[in-house]
Amino acid sequence: MYKLCKTEELAKRQREMELALFECMKNSRYEDITVNNICEHGGFPRKAFYRYFDNKESALDALVAHTLQEYEYYPKKAVANRTLVTDLENFFNFWFDKGDFLNVLEKNGLASVLMNQSLSFSSTDKAVLDKFLPGESEMMQKSIIRFAICGLMSAMLSWHNEGCVESTRDMALTMQRMFSKPLFPHLDYSK
Repeated sequence: MYKLCKTEELAKRQREMELALFECMKNSRYEDITVNNICEHGGFPRKAFYRYFDNKESALDALVAHTLQEYEYYPKKAVANRTLVTDLENFFNFWFDKGDFLNVLEKNGLASVLMNQSLSFSSTDKAVLDKFLPGESEMMQKSIIRFAICGLMSAMLSWHNEGCVESTRDMALTMQRMFSKPLFPHLDYSK
């Protein structure tokens, strides 16, 4: 488990340690990296590392969680009317910009950590769930959101792994279909 920092200075120090792990992962396999390697790379004592993290796994969890949180502050493309397509395009732009991060996770077989944390981030805000899925039970709201997030993240990872050939706009238009049109148009959706 990683510690939640109470001051901006402590949060900055914690982030530096996470980024030291990230830099180590660029050159070494995650499984071969030790806390000593992270500390040496970042130039801080082991004792400082353990003030923020229980182990390297918790540093990885923090790295992924804080990267997901960055999306909140990612500069959104200025548009007069916000639409599903513009929101999806921003999503793909964010992950396009995070290509190095995705490459390092993929290289180390850790994309599942990103997927799992995405799922937990997506279903924690009850007010948002009630706004977009009114009248559904809490369990159904969470299931629907998890289904959508899992599909979106999976599509993004596939797009990234295939070299981001399609534009972020094309990906947004394609993913819009997931939300606005039946996936299987030949089936009867009226029952």
